[in-house]
Amino acid sequence: MPFAWGANDCCSFAAAAVECITGANPMSSVEAYDNPLAAARLIDAGGGLHALASSLLGESVLPLMAAVGDVVLLVNEGRELLGLCNGTNAIAPGRDGLAVLDMSAASAVWKI
Repeated sequence: MPFAWGANDCCSFAAAAVECITGANPMSSVEAYDNPLAAARLIDAGGGLHALASSLLGESVLPLMAAVGDVVLLVNEGRELLGLCNGTNAIAPGRDGLAVLDMSAASAVWKI
């Protein structure tokens, strides 16, 4: 599935995975967005991506504590994004489908 703001971006991808694992969508209370400006405003209002994710998922832990299925904060090409731990890698929506990123790019993890 190609990248799409609000439907298949890093936050909606992580939230959908959390919902599949737990049965609860952590973004159910978040205002809908469908473009990069609205997404940036949402993230800024939440205090940044780390703070926003923590407000929805709880306190983060160190990347070394990541397990398969955990939500991961990564930096890719100078931008923060959320992905899912898939063992030694993380997966996240890319321009044309899933992108595989090395877990060494992780700066925080939320246990699911």
